[in-house]
Amino acid sequence: MHIITFSFECGGFDNRLMRGGLSPLVWNLSREYAARGHRVSLITPAHGHLDSLRERFDVEELDYRSAHTVPLVLDPKVWPDRPSSMDLRLTTRAHRLRLDGVDVYFLSNAYLDLLPDRIYPPPGTEGRDLSFFKPLVFQVDGLRFLQTYLGSETAVVHGFEPYYHYLLPPVLARDPLRRTVSTIAANAPVTQKVYRPQVERLLELFGADATDLDALDAPPPTEDSPAATMARALAGTRMHVEYGPEYLGVFPLVAAHADLVDFVSPGQRHHYSTFQDTPFEALFATLPVARLLREQSHKLLVGGCGIADSWLARDTGAVDRAAVLSGLGLDPSLPVFYHAARYAVHHKGQLELMRAIEEVLATDPDISFVIRCSTGGGADGSATVANAAFQRVADRHPGQVYLDWRLADEDTLFEQAACADFCVYPSKYELDGFLIAQAEAMACGAVPIATAQRVTGHFGHQLPVEDPEATGFSVRGSFRDDDPGLARALAERIRHAVTVFRTAPDTYARLSRTARNTARSFTWARSADSRLAAYERLLRGEHLELPAEELVRFGWLDVLPPAAWTEHSDLIARAALEHGDPAAYARALSGDAAPIGTEVYEVLFEAAHRRADFARCTEIVRRADRPDLAARLGERCRLSRGEDGVWHVRYTHPEAERVDIVVEAASSQAGTEPAPAALESAAETLASDEAAPTRSGAAFLPLVPDGDGVFQGVLDGPPVGRHLVALVTLRSGRVAWDTVATAAPPFRVVATDLDGTLLRSDLTVSERTRRALDLVAESGAHHLVVTGRPAVACKQLLDVLGYRGLAVCGQGAQLYDAGADRLLASVSLDRDLARTVVDRVEAVLGRLELGIVTSPPESRFKVTPAFGERVRHGWDVTTDRELLWTSEIDKLILHHPDVDEDELACTARQLMGDVVTVVHSVKGMVEVLPPGTDKGTGVARAARLLGFTGMDTIAFGDMPNDIPLLAWAAHGVAVGNGHHELRAMADEVAPANDEDGVATVLERLFSQTDEVRP
Repeated sequence: MHIITFSFECGGFDNRLMRGGLSPLVWNLSREYAARGHRVSLITPAHGHLDSLRERFDVEELDYRSAHTVPLVLDPKVWPDRPSSMDLRLTTRAHRLRLDGVDVYFLSNAYLDLLPDRIYPPPGTEGRDLSFFKPLVFQVDGLRFLQTYLGSETAVVHGFEPYYHYLLPPVLARDPLRRTVSTIAANAPVTQKVYRPQVERLLELFGADATDLDALDAPPPTEDSPAATMARALAGTRMHVEYGPEYLGVFPLVAAHADLVDFVSPGQRHHYSTFQDTPFEALFATLPVARLLREQSHKLLVGGCGIADSWLARDTGAVDRAAVLSGLGLDPSLPVFYHAARYAVHHKGQLELMRAIEEVLATDPDISFVIRCSTGGGADGSATVANAAFQRVADRHPGQVYLDWRLADEDTLFEQAACADFCVYPSKYELDGFLIAQAEAMACGAVPIATAQRVTGHFGHQLPVEDPEATGFSVRGSFRDDDPGLARALAERIRHAVTVFRTAPDTYARLSRTARNTARSFTWARSADSRLAAYERLLRGEHLELPAEELVRFGWLDVLPPAAWTEHSDLIARAALEHGDPAAYARALSGDAAPIGTEVYEVLFEAAHRRADFARCTEIVRRADRPDLAARLGERCRLSRGEDGVWHVRYTHPEAERVDIVVEAASSQAGTEPAPAALESAAETLASDEAAPTRSGAAFLPLVPDGDGVFQGVLDGPPVGRHLVALVTLRSGRVAWDTVATAAPPFRVVATDLDGTLLRSDLTVSERTRRALDLVAESGAHHLVVTGRPAVACKQLLDVLGYRGLAVCGQGAQLYDAGADRLLASVSLDRDLARTVVDRVEAVLGRLELGIVTSPPESRFKVTPAFGERVRHGWDVTTDRELLWTSEIDKLILHHPDVDEDELACTARQLMGDVVTVVHSVKGMVEVLPPGTDKGTGVARAARLLGFTGMDTIAFGDMPNDIPLLAWAAHGVAVGNGHHELRAMADEVAPANDEDGVATVLERLFSQTDEVRP
């Protein structure tokens, strides 16, 4: 096959072109593909290195000259001194290097030859220097070259790192000859975005469709909501970036259009697809890309990573340890700790590493450190000191610390790694896995001390030391830029490792042997073979579905095929117990929502509480009707305000190791752990390849430990917004959010059905009801519309109501942003499954009349003629039933001329209730929806986006389809005209819709509010 590799960096064949792990990844895969007889074309910028390449290689200039224009569309807020649009007039030439069977195509022009020393534009150039657009120019030029020069044969186009190829998947999406693969080599923030007008202009340039961009991003969390507070706080870290509404997510753009999304380790796929147990997990769950990944899990490939054959072929026994270490000024008799990586102090944990080195050497001078923090330049070039504080550490400890800032060739790196007894790799934010650097050191027998992160879980250092597959020692992951706790943990692990080395040589030898064997199993041949197998399936049009075990491990129970609930019921039940998921547990055991015993509810609550999953705890309290559990849940946080205006916080959780409160950045942090002295100057930060997080106006205030699981603190001002937001770090390493209301509204969310509930019989909203909804808004609470109508049928009605918020439509299947007139999510019903429902129900009850709501953007209502008086203007009436199934559908509607809707719904539910959802909301009509779809699940998703749960919610309805909605909410209200089944389960029955029943309840609850909720 023809594999076209598209990479901004590919210098694995020449260390002068290497700036990170991407180079060996790209080059070694390309070599392996070529070695197996495939045609490989590697497209990359020349980076101004053509002359030096000609000195060492046979570089051929091609008959390719492209004079063209790259249109730039600039955000005026970022580029205030530039015009809003401008054209870069460029002439691009191409050169080819044939090496190891690979055709490397170097593209060269005035922009692609910029920055030969560093290759990548520093983040600080954005808004200041147009060299910032060098990667964008590469995308445009690379696409032009690919389409015009590399022929029209079938090919797999493999791009590396989404930020450097995000145009490829949408541009090539409709090319019948190209299939695109996107490799996520480093975990950039999933919310990294680019200026949408720029993307639209370039898609237009290439004739690509840009109409589906709206579906890729969600609106920002509602101002002053807990989710908005979380986002503000995380924007001050490297996990999340805040952008304006005119920006578009890079990863969602790639994930939506690429044929495969490729990861370099199993743990990386797990992390980047779920963000489980991290501070970003709650926000990620609200993003459309989270659902996209679940629904398209067949795209998620683990291609893996490897170590070069040339490295594995070397003999560590041939290295003269005494000569190498003496040459570095170190004592060969002392244990050696090794770190070699690009200089990136924050996400690579190098700040904490240097602090740990100082702490360890202060008490144990008989240890040596070989530290390489490469900034550029060859091994024979002069060293450029990137961090003065790091250099001072080395200067203070001659004979103990060797620090080198230069890139090195493989000979040098292997010799030094072969002399290492341990290697230290404390990656943070899961942004870097050190997948090659750590593996190379381990392959030489170095015992790893590394972060306990998912990305490198396959290396085995996270296992208990006594485990026969253990390779080393782990330290807790970190989500802070300069983390004193991580520095202390590193120092502790280094001391422990030295103790094992000195006093338990057999244990050390076992760890070293296992580390060596484990790392040497990750070869580029193995990695290439796994990708080639996936490419072949892709070209044949086959999908490799994610195994049910993986879906369960990811928590993606909503996309499990129906058969999996039977085949893997024990596995799902265990997972449900571990995570405190009552709905999944009940379904796994009985296939439906069977009652759960009191003892099981207690087990589920304990599991959810232990994980600090308070939303799940709230659900369990509601389902179990357990006031004792509710009281325990309420006791976790006490917030009080003294007469002097000072707020006092007492937070209790038995598994908590640290609790941080989100405060305004200007708030006092007296009495908390002092910030460590900065090890990086402002100038060094600006010159770094790491972009500094944007100031968000919110900061983390750590509470002071006060006994086991108890934390206390004082806030000089009120918490951010109308709630106290806490970030809870558990002893297990899981990080979770918690929110506690501080303001008066009795409920933070008011969820209302429309027809028969909020609307009067004439489909109007009374002035009294409008005033009541104003009370809700003034209190800071949110109104959510939850309706059975599809989104397309709601638009005009919501406009008349002046509704601009989120709307849950289509019985929970759709999430619609009324203000932006944008459908955020939609779930379709399998057409074969729908036809099976019809066949089985008709076999029992006789012929049905049918209605179909087709999926967006068509959103038509097709019916058979005998819907009779139900047929309305604009509906498509057909006598040919086969025409009902020609388009994707959202739902199926059943009508029987002689059987009432209760009996019809009951029959459909008995026959098919395990694989579809059956509801009825209008007399004579029964709706069949995708499995797991109802108003309860729909409103839960919308509330999550706002940052709330069912315990924050009051819900109103009138028909049986509202039962899941009222059951999910803390307080469910049926209007007086409602169905008897709904009235029977409601917490309260209000006056009828024509008597303003919703307004009656809201006036009682929201007319007066308490000042502080304890």
